[in-house]
Amino acid sequence: MSGFVVVGVDGSPESLAALDWAAEEAAGRGAVLKVVLAWPSVVTPLSVLGAVDLAHRQAEVTLREAELRVRERWPELEVVAVQVPHDPVRALVEEAGAETLVLGSRGLGAVAGFLVGSVSRRVLAKVECPVVLVRKGEAEGEAGGGEVVVGVDPYQGAAEVLGQAFAAAERRGLPLRAVYAWTLPVAYQYAGIAASVDVTGEMQAFAEGELARVVQPWRAEHPGVTVVEEVLNARPAKVLAERAAAGAELVVIGRRVRRSPLGAHLGSVAHAVLHHVPCPVAVVPYERTPEEKQEAGDE
Repeated sequence: MSGFVVVGVDGSPESLAALDWAAEEAAGRGAVLKVVLAWPSVVTPLSVLGAVDLAHRQAEVTLREAELRVRERWPELEVVAVQVPHDPVRALVEEAGAETLVLGSRGLGAVAGFLVGSVSRRVLAKVECPVVLVRKGEAEGEAGGGEVVVGVDPYQGAAEVLGQAFAAAERRGLPLRAVYAWTLPVAYQYAGIAASVDVTGEMQAFAEGELARVVQPWRAEHPGVTVVEEVLNARPAKVLAERAAAGAELVVIGRRVRRSPLGAHLGSVAHAVLHHVPCPVAVVPYERTPEEKQEAGDE
């Protein structure tokens, strides 16, 4: 499905914040907003008491109220509202062909950030479209408004992640901060000391060049976006959390698509960022190129 921004709703304050964020995003893109409410139609012994029918009617009311909320605030926006008779994870995964999927996430405050629920976590690990997690209050601008922050790994998924980040910054008229955080193994530090070589300094200079290399094509494609390149010898999740707390409107990170019989995983950096960043977070899936696979020793 092309030209759609999809948002999952369930009537909770978190899902309403996600709804508002998604509507604003769809309006900015000139896309259609698809509002999805998943209500599994399960027959149980309570059915004879009308409990299932009542729950179904309540779900219909929740969906119509969500649709009305959007139409009143964004009258020019094309809205499609659907109720899907599946469990939430299945329903949202089936919408993975959207341009962006938006979900609500319960916030724990400016320090603790997100509490990523089981539905959001499972959907994130399965879909292959960008997913944005929004916590209550963010759509109204309680935090953020300063810049878009993107975590960059020059060797994995840089094109996909930077493409999403530059587009987001351009739509919002915000500066973009491209962050490359790297760490040097202790063994290399000791080797440098033994050889009287400033290994950290040389690695820093090399890392700055690598970040500039992958950012430059996107600078050329989006000349109106002000870009700050930041390279630090630090843990990526820690740096991104600090930049987000300083006033980011959106944080963009990558997630490598892992096709494994053991199941999908978010990755350590994505997992940490989602639990500690207070502003909306866009998670962009990517697959490694053949060159990247060869360097890693994969078939």
